[in-house]
Amino acid sequence: MTQFFNLAAPDIAGLLGSPPANVQQNWPGVYASCAANGLTDCPTMIAVVATIGTEVTAFAPINELGGTAYFTKLYENNKDLGNTQPGDGARYHGRGFIQLTGRANYATYGQLLHVPLEDDPDLALNAGVAAGVLALYFKNRGLPALARKGDWQGVRRGVNGGLNGWDRFSGLVQALQKAAAAKGDTLVEGVISPDVTRLKGLLTTWGLAHALPQPLADTPSFGPATTAAVKAFQHANGIQPTGKVGDPTWQALQSAAALVKRKPKPKPHAN
Repeated sequence: MTQFFNLAAPDIAGLLGSPPANVQQNWPGVYASCAANGLTDCPTMIAVVATIGTEVTAFAPINELGGTAYFTKLYENNKDLGNTQPGDGARYHGRGFIQLTGRANYATYGQLLHVPLEDDPDLALNAGVAAGVLALYFKNRGLPALARKGDWQGVRRGVNGGLNGWDRFSGLVQALQKAAAAKGDTLVEGVISPDVTRLKGLLTTWGLAHALPQPLADTPSFGPATTAAVKAFQHANGIQPTGKVGDPTWQALQSAAALVKRKPKPKPHAN
């Protein structure tokens, strides 16, 4: 399997059956939160995406289904959740990409994210906050290690507490694994990956001696500007200008960037 997750938002939307607009809007934030916590390897990202696809098919943060009476019956006075005040059961019901539940969890994740979740629990419905909760939860619960070992039931239990939704989750894991393997290590427009940051660095270095169509932002997102820069490099180096980055383009770009770095700087003219 490829080292980094190489599926773009349209791929994810198709595999999960999620609204493409929601995935396009929310996937960059989910990836950014995961990357900020060191979670970029392919098995972990497959676990994250499959979890979202199981918990919230719409690929957007949601409120837990139910009303005040239901939440009160289910969560009120649950000291394991830190619900010690009247009304805590309903106030701190589940929200987000995964269902953050209970006063104690809202307080803990609020502190970690520097967001007043305990005071304003509806902030957990903000996509950026929900992504931060999801990434921290995965990291703090050791779920990436389980994903890397292929212990997918362990991952599901770590999120759900049991195996509810297992058929959906395991099916998504298999579909995502197959799609990632089919793409291999080729980078294409729409991918978000640390490799894209490295690619942009090499293109920028090459651009010191050649004209790039436009400057490239130092981000892990492979957008239209990156495609145009790749095509420019490929055209200049006798490679079919597809805008896709496979082994031939990687090797040529690494060599070309190294030559630019070694090129001696002109000596200043004497006065």
